Amino acid sequence: MAQWLSNFYQPADPVSEERICITGGASQNLACLLQDFTDPLYTRNVWIVAPAYMLAFRIFEDAGFHKKLRAVPEDDQGIDMDYLRRQIKISEDEAKTANNNEPQFKPTRPWNKIYKHVIYAVPAFSNPSSKTMSLKRREELVLLAREYDALIITDDVYDFLQWPSSLSPSVLSIEEASLPRIVDIDRYLDGGAERHGADGFGNSVSNGSFSKIFAPGLRTGWCEGTPKMAYAVSQT
Repeated sequence: MAQWLSNFYQPADPVSEERICITGGASQNLACLLQDFTDPLYTRNVWIVAPAYMLAFRIFEDAGFHKKLRAVPEDDQGIDMDYLRRQIKISEDEAKTANNNEPQFKPTRPWNKIYKHVIYAVPAFSNPSSKTMSLKRREELVLLAREYDALIITDDVYDFLQWPSSLSPSVLSIEEASLPRIVDIDRYLDGGAERHGADGFGNSVSNGSFSKIFAPGLRTGWCEGTPKMAYAVSQT
């Protein structure tokens, strides 16, 4: 698995086994991630790049976020960052006014953490808009997540379904990703999860599924993040 992901995404360093956790598919693991890393009161909002994959909404609602779902519009590069920044700032101001300073329902465990925000996106071939988020927007999103203690959950389930836009032999290869994933950017940008002052969990996790690649009934997938992130998911 680690070698396969390394070959396709071509990160600066190979993907290690410690960064991966096998899951019951992307939808099941989305629920696990919310169970591990959110608190329905302390976590201010779930920010969803819209239009969005409709079946994810029920999972967020079941995790206690029925009244905390917020849409973030796309722009020509995949996400309107100015809008998201303004709205997160408003959300943070409201949390401070309400003295929402610590998790209320989730116990403290040595192998997990609770984030203040969740950002949900499908960066490549987004369903249903089919847009792909630009490298600039991916980097901006990672920096914003670090600033506001947000976890970016990306459904990277369509990455392997890329198809060349031209029949020219020079661009026929579909064996490598055209852009780094957000989880790869978070791994390296400005020192990654091991930079000074960081806690090692990182601010992104990549959700993958074999159901989009092999067969819809194959409810098996994987997630990738920092070793701390992957271990926490394995304990769910």
